[in-house]
Amino acid sequence: MKVFQHVNIVTCDQDFHVYVDGILALENSQIVYVGQENQEIFKQADQIIDYQGAWIMPGLVNCHTHSAMTGLRGIRDDSNLHEWLEDYIWPAEAEFTPEMTTKAVKEALTEMLQSGTTTFNDMYNPNGVEIEKIYEAVKASKMRCYFSPTLFSSDMETTDETIAKTRAVIGTIKGYQDPNFKVMVAPHSPYSCSRELLEASLNLAKKEDIPLHIHVAETKEESGIILKRYGKRPIAFLDELGYLDHQAVFAHGVELNEAEITRLADSQVAIAHNPISNLKLASGIAPVIQLQKAGVPVGIATDSVASNNNLDMFEEGRTAALLQKMKSGDASQFPIETALKTLTIEGAKVLGMEDEIGSLEVGKQADFLVIQPQGKIHLQPQENMLSHLVYAVKSSDVDDVYIAGEQVVRAGKVLTVDL
Repeated sequence: MKVFQHVNIVTCDQDFHVYVDGILALENSQIVYVGQENQEIFKQADQIIDYQGAWIMPGLVNCHTHSAMTGLRGIRDDSNLHEWLEDYIWPAEAEFTPEMTTKAVKEALTEMLQSGTTTFNDMYNPNGVEIEKIYEAVKASKMRCYFSPTLFSSDMETTDETIAKTRAVIGTIKGYQDPNFKVMVAPHSPYSCSRELLEASLNLAKKEDIPLHIHVAETKEESGIILKRYGKRPIAFLDELGYLDHQAVFAHGVELNEAEITRLADSQVAIAHNPISNLKLASGIAPVIQLQKAGVPVGIATDSVASNNNLDMFEEGRTAALLQKMKSGDASQFPIETALKTLTIEGAKVLGMEDEIGSLEVGKQADFLVIQPQGKIHLQPQENMLSHLVYAVKSSDVDDVYIAGEQVVRAGKVLTVDL
């Protein structure tokens, strides 16, 4: 048994237990004790690590990103979503080679690990060669992820060809039989996929018994496109197809009205909230408070670095909190506890992984980050730890990271990714 002592632990469990000067005990990959000092635990310990007042919280869960787009950081700023995608991003992605993609993914893994993210939900369109190299990189990193091939409609291939190609990638990923590297069916969006492809994507998800991952209700422009094309707003259109009755992650969920939120609350859909990307692309501010009050699972996400421009989840959580306070006109909304849980356990719920990760509880996987506040002037006074974790911490403050009890970052240096 490995025991970490003299640690201040933010569990992010249902009751939001916080242990000051506590201990965390691990047996292999699992947590076997979390709480105040316990002499019986010390007697059973094979190794005791004194963290001397460090802060420990669960590894962060990034619910929607595009790791391969790390190579496009800064490619185009100051554009709205549809111009940005059609004129800059999609043409640039068409030039990617397997080598470029793999390098970009490795850079994203490094950036995420350095900032305390241990699980991510990715959307990209890899070919057979790329997915093997990507899998090798992710496996070596020890990170947990969903890595899902994106589907688009185009004049270059039929719906059947697109589905066949996607099914092959899904088969490859399933063939790895790796619980840390999973897959969803990821049609890009209602506006970039035909009705036929959207229906085929849902059927594929049902046949493969895996979730869906799709951009939905991201902008007013999207709502206008779908309303003109189908006579319904995006949520109603996807509801008609059956998307709301299948486990799904809807990325963004900005353009939602009260009736749509009510329907989502009675669905199998969770929302991946991307506050900074939505701000930068002028897409809007998602109604997160209303979604959470209705009971819709909401997690935090960075989107890609091409629209963010980083993978700093602490910055994302802080921005989410500030936006909801301003949007509601009530500074008591989206409090510290909510922000920290949305970064961790709520994100795990979005991905259907809450029984394994997202909080520091007995029986769960030992995925956590460590911050040493000593000597960091912006993290003083240390007794205001919870406030600092939301409003002061920077990604560069993360010192150590563990996944399944194995150290993957030491003193800010990633140990598991070869750049």
